[in-house]
Amino acid sequence: MRLKTLLTAAALLAAAPAFAQAPPAARGSHTATVAELAALCGTPQTDANFASADGLCRGFIAGFAQYHAVMTQPGTRHRPLFCVPDPAPTGTQAAAAFATWARNNPQVSNELAVDGLARWFIATYPCPQPPARRPAR
Repeated sequence: MRLKTLLTAAALLAAAPAFAQAPPAARGSHTATVAELAALCGTPQTDANFASADGLCRGFIAGFAQYHAVMTQPGTRHRPLFCVPDPAPTGTQAAAAFATWARNNPQVSNELAVDGLARWFIATYPCPQPPARRPAR
């Protein structure tokens, strides 16, 4: 039993350097700014990298939207920042709309992609204003 434990530990230690190495970065995997995300979202379908760019763009948008939906669902303490209509736009429509918005708002091009995406959602899908409260008597 001790020998088996020692052999397992030795195997894990021997493999540790391989696990410690960072995987090679895929093209487009470091989407840090609004401009970078917009470039991915605006990649033409004829581009050789369209499938990768489209997947990264749509995945980024969908992930953000899903996180927002979970964090603001009824029963949580957070109010929604934006309200996507039902039916929601397709991933392709959202990607194209974000790319256009980013092109029209160059002042945010160096912001974090997630911040720009939040700005786009808020500007594009504002929530209805809650009814005014009646004054207390």
